[in-house]
Amino acid sequence: MRSVPAMTDDTTPPTPPAAATATDPVTLVRGRWVLTAAPDGAATPAWVRDGAVLLRGDRVAEVGTWAELSARYPAATVRGGEHDIVTPGFVNTHGHFSEGLITGIGSQYTLWEWLHALIDHVNPVMHDGAAHAGTTLQAIQLLRSGVTTANDMFCSDPGARGPVTPGVVRALDEVGLRGVVSFGSGDADRDFGFDAIAGEWDALREAADASRLSTFRVGISVVGRQTPEALERSVAYAADHGAGVHIHLQEVREEVTATFQRTGRSPVAHCAHEGLFAVPTIAAHCVWVDRRDRELLAEHRVGVAHNPVANMILASGIAPVAELRALGVDVGIGVDGPASNDAQDYLQAMKAAALLARTRDLQATAMTAREAFELATIGGARALRMDAEIGSLEPGKKADLVVLDGESPTLANVHDPYQAVVFVAGSREVEEVWVDGEPSVLGGDVVRVDVAEAVAAARPVAERLVAEAGLGRLSALTGGPLDAAERV
Repeated sequence: MRSVPAMTDDTTPPTPPAAATATDPVTLVRGRWVLTAAPDGAATPAWVRDGAVLLRGDRVAEVGTWAELSARYPAATVRGGEHDIVTPGFVNTHGHFSEGLITGIGSQYTLWEWLHALIDHVNPVMHDGAAHAGTTLQAIQLLRSGVTTANDMFCSDPGARGPVTPGVVRALDEVGLRGVVSFGSGDADRDFGFDAIAGEWDALREAADASRLSTFRVGISVVGRQTPEALERSVAYAADHGAGVHIHLQEVREEVTATFQRTGRSPVAHCAHEGLFAVPTIAAHCVWVDRRDRELLAEHRVGVAHNPVANMILASGIAPVAELRALGVDVGIGVDGPASNDAQDYLQAMKAAALLARTRDLQATAMTAREAFELATIGGARALRMDAEIGSLEPGKKADLVVLDGESPTLANVHDPYQAVVFVAGSREVEEVWVDGEPSVLGGDVVRVDVAEAVAAARPVAERLVAEAGLGRLSALTGGPLDAAERV
């Protein structure tokens, strides 16, 4: 059984578990501050000072004060500490495990150039072993920065070496990270057709169905890489299988211009026109969206994954997050891919989201620490339409949570816990991460896989992948970055 059902419009709150008794095998996670991310008006408060979260099985059972819960459950196993900060697990709304072995290449390019110089060379040589090795490395980094759910789009060419993406699901299960997995490709100007893409979807969907932690979405890389027939069949596939869609939309100006020239509409308007938004959709980036685009996203309840660090590295621009949220669009934060961010550090991305909003508007009030925290937790869950199960610490929801080390010098003095999480803490302060009621990180490191073994196993796979893709030319140490005249 999967731990989270397929994407639907159902946002009915989960049924709280039956009340635990004092002798039940339960865990109490303690903190000086418990930040629940519960929405206004919920039965659970947004924060509890000197609080605790009671876990039973894979669910949050209760949230309350430490004094109350420890007295009622004296036999509970206790995690956390009196100075720690406890939060929901962070929801990474956009990433690419397909880039897991090519971190730190090609940062001299803007997106359009980067895709042609780097990604188009890696996609044809991708294989299952590389998918597994790269996902393992990046999932470790995400967990170490407090991520408990990763919405990922694996991008490669389908068919050449058999199904690739089941390696992603295996790695996530092994490491202990919840995944929303998709495969994104396109058949325009390619030597493979839609059936090859659908075959990869079938393999990934079957792997996710057999997984405890992963669920499936249909991936669409960008509208411009889909023939009209492929786009139509993609929508039908998602509807037939009760799946959501994960797509890039209007990341750069070139994408908007190319789609408008071909269809007479912006990518957002074209997706709406073609019925894509009839299924639950999360759109990555949405940087170059005008007023009508933003209204369409709100009208169709399209979630948006904001990727501030990647957008800065690739010089794509600044997403209008405030305008989107003012219209009621659900916005989450993403780290993007290991070759486009390049760090898979979620706390870094959360801080950047707040700072970039303030830089854009030249206002310190453009995004508060609490607003950034909301985007990282319940906001991301809403964007994925998974907020009935994850994103906040409320009874009945999945037991996905983070403990930040209050004994560290960084968090020795917490005056405002939201500012401490967003602006002060780093991945070194992530002491524990629990996914589905089980620890994936204890003492600051993952517990389900051997990190040294994962690193050693990935190195020869990465070297072979880079060699087969011919990426040595992009290194300053093996020929130097390409001059402007040499750019693709």
